[in-house]
Amino acid sequence: MGFRVIYIENEVNIKVKLNNLVVTKEGKELWIPVNDISVLIIDNLQITLTARMMCVLAEHNVGVVICDQKHLPMGYYSSFDNHSRVSKMILCQTEKDRMFYDALWQKIICSKLENQAQVLELLEKEGSVVAHLRAFLTEVQPGDPANREAHGAKIYFNELMGTSFSRGNDDILLNAGLDYGYAICRSFLARTCVGYGLNTQLGIHHCNEYNRFNLVDDLIEPFRPIVDYYAYQLLAGEEYFKPEHRHKLVNMLNHKMKYKGRNMYLCNAMEEYVSNVASYIAGKDVSVVMPWVKNYQGEENEI
Repeated sequence: MGFRVIYIENEVNIKVKLNNLVVTKEGKELWIPVNDISVLIIDNLQITLTARMMCVLAEHNVGVVICDQKHLPMGYYSSFDNHSRVSKMILCQTEKDRMFYDALWQKIICSKLENQAQVLELLEKEGSVVAHLRAFLTEVQPGDPANREAHGAKIYFNELMGTSFSRGNDDILLNAGLDYGYAICRSFLARTCVGYGLNTQLGIHHCNEYNRFNLVDDLIEPFRPIVDYYAYQLLAGEEYFKPEHRHKLVNMLNHKMKYKGRNMYLCNAMEEYVSNVASYIAGKDVSVVMPWVKNYQGEENEI
């Protein structure tokens, strides 16, 4: 799979030639092997993408993120499938019963709650809220019917940003950072799921018939607090969401963390995680190893 995230914000000409993405600006060409690219982010409304180019990108499982005039991710494009055993993998997904997925969702939510607690600890926030989040861990049932996830999110963001904070308020700077960071991670997870033969519409918990990425929205949950932790520090004291903030959030995929006992890049940890989930659903792995905020190392000389 590709490993490079290509971010294009200037008005340039893009074409595909000999399985390379050729970016031309002011007469100068930059050739990038398509096989090296994992995600292409287009953050300029003047850029033209041809149908042939989109076919080549899909063939090589390159995810494409399109940003709007506010520089926020607006849409995502990827191949339907490019895995040699996609039919077998879909069969594995569909033959699992509700109890299997409810148990997996319970584990995902417990890891998300624990990661939220770890974020507050690292930021030296109120200890009683951390204890409250960890108390929720004992109350999460298979499928989370009591919605401990939502209750945890409320007290977590209230402690992180104050009781007036709302995730739906576009005027709050942190929301712009969170939305951007989540979208980058979501895009990478989506193309990775496709690469491992998983059908992204078949969710573990999310089941919106209009959402092509239900499974991705399930799998991203343990990683969201990592984005929270970085974006919170990145935007502290800032007044506007600037290009440099977007660049750094895109570069999060190249940050370091420990996963499965090994030091690796965040994007590699995500790929290992998706591979683990695919193997678990196929019955090859006995459990899914979750990522932890405490193992996130960031990038040297960043924050």
